[in-house]
Order: sequence, then structure tokens, then C-alpha cells
Amino acid sequence: MQELINKIISEVGLSSEQATKTVYTVMDFVKTKLPPGLSGNIESMFSGAKGEAHEASYTEKATEFAGATKDKLEDMAEIAKDKLGDVAEQAEDFAKDALGKLKGMFGGDK
Repeated sequence: MQELINKIISEVGLSSEQATKTVYTVMDFVKTKLPPGLSGNIESMFSGAKGEAHEASYTEKATEFAGATKDKLEDMAEIAKDKLGDVAEQAEDFAKDALGKLKGMFGGDK
């Protein structure tokens, strides 16, 4: 994390205190945008923790999250498809019924 703070100090011109606050603010913001399973690893990522185990862990968690999200979206799409089918059928029945009633009001055949 100190490497990032130093980079902000040198490139942006902030004081050490301002750069530190900036890094922690960004880190906290990023945590709020990630699923709980991934947000806990943000501090180690910002602190510069490296290694194949961490990289694999991030990749594995991201892959699991993407798979779970895909499954949920497919389920939601199927539910929406079923519901829209029901709504379309109900709308068609309503239109036929309304047409029949209008024809009946004006002396036409049903």
C-alpha cells in the first residue's frame, strides 16, 4: 500500500496524510462495490500482497461469482418468459372478450 501512497504523493502532489486518506477512501469504496466474498480481500490486494495463491483465489472467486450470476440470470429469464406467455394469453382473451361485448352492444354478432 505504501507504494501506491508514494505514487500518489509524487504524481498528484498530495501530502502523505492526504495520499493515505485517498488510498483508504478508494479501498473502502471498492469494497462496497464487490460481493461480500471478494470484498474481504481488498486490503491484501491494496497492501501489495502477491503470490499465485492470492491470484488463483481471486480468479476462482470471480469465476464462481460469474457462474452463479449466469445461473440466476438464466433462471430469471425463464421465469420472465413464462410470465410473459401468461400475460400475452390473458391479453388476447381480454381483447376477444371486449370485442365480443362491443359487438353485442351495437347489435353485431359475437
